[in-house]
Amino acid sequence: MNMSKHATEPLIITRVDAFGLNLPLNKVVLMAGVELSMVESLLIRIETDHGLVGWGEASSAPSHGGASLKDMLTSFHEEIHDFLIGKNVFELSGITQQLNRITKDATSTVAAVDIALYDLLGKYLSVPVHVLLGGQQRHQVPPLWLIGNSRVEQDLAEAQKKWAQGYRFFKLKLGVKSLDDDIALTIAIREKFGEALQICADANMGMTLEQATRYVQAVKHTQLAYLEQPLHKKDITGIQTLAKTSPIPIGLDESVTSTDDILAAARDGVQGVSLKTLKLGGLSGVMSAGHICQAFKLHINLASKMAETGIGAAALLHLSAALPNVNWGVSPTHLYLTNDVVSHQEQPINGFFTISSLPGLGIEVNQAVIDQHIV
Repeated sequence: MNMSKHATEPLIITRVDAFGLNLPLNKVVLMAGVELSMVESLLIRIETDHGLVGWGEASSAPSHGGASLKDMLTSFHEEIHDFLIGKNVFELSGITQQLNRITKDATSTVAAVDIALYDLLGKYLSVPVHVLLGGQQRHQVPPLWLIGNSRVEQDLAEAQKKWAQGYRFFKLKLGVKSLDDDIALTIAIREKFGEALQICADANMGMTLEQATRYVQAVKHTQLAYLEQPLHKKDITGIQTLAKTSPIPIGLDESVTSTDDILAAARDGVQGVSLKTLKLGGLSGVMSAGHICQAFKLHINLASKMAETGIGAAALLHLSAALPNVNWGVSPTHLYLTNDVVSHQEQPINGFFTISSLPGLGIEVNQAVIDQHIV
């Protein structure tokens, strides 16, 4: 059968732009040792000779294995922009691999480019991104909602509100309050909502081995799905010890910035990892990492750094549709933004996000909002 000219002719990049944004959150988000009211993000816009435009994103996350906004913009202007002009989008995989070779410490910037290329190619071929990633394994996904306030009473009130909206998976942010309060919250959440609720917890490297051990022993009857990154990423011995002795599965996030780190995590005895496009080079990198996780029987949490726009959230949801073993939750955090850059912000219905079947990422970007928040 003859392929159409439309499907075979090159799709040449003619223009590439980068936008650094400073975006306000609609509520203060507390993590171990951190209080967030604003977030920074890099957006990449790629245009082709056919007039099509693709969008990608990487959140600023230097403490989570990513890069600062300043460094991402620098790598874009000095190493990436000129390289992309004239490239054929059909060579997506080769473009991403070449960028990873020729750039220095630019994984997050490459990640945003990679996502934009997928968005472009999907639009050109009139298929959603998850088709390009290997095909759809699920049509909807239950998101995690992050619970992390300064008082237990506030956490329980927020959990009640989100429960009423259909959420059935909460991630408790530990280290915001005292250890006793973290233990009390975990027990109270389970008692309040029963077994229909899934719970996990994330310490963002804020615990010592002694504190983490006390926590998992105190809440072992709460059926916590997993405890994420309780110890500092450099405390390898502590992570190994905790993974071996904990009655609750241990997962890693900040420790995982490459496929080598995933292999190390499997050797260290942890049961799962959090995968982020900004750390692993975009959709291409997360898909590769996800298949490694499947081979080593590691559970997967898909997340972005707090908080991505609807562009990054869409990429995350397409990944959740295509990866085989996403059973530790998906955390799109665009709903924490006061003002999103997409014209139609995806919302969960009865606790589920529906995976878009529109071409590309399935989003439309509002340039006026970008202009309003450019750094």
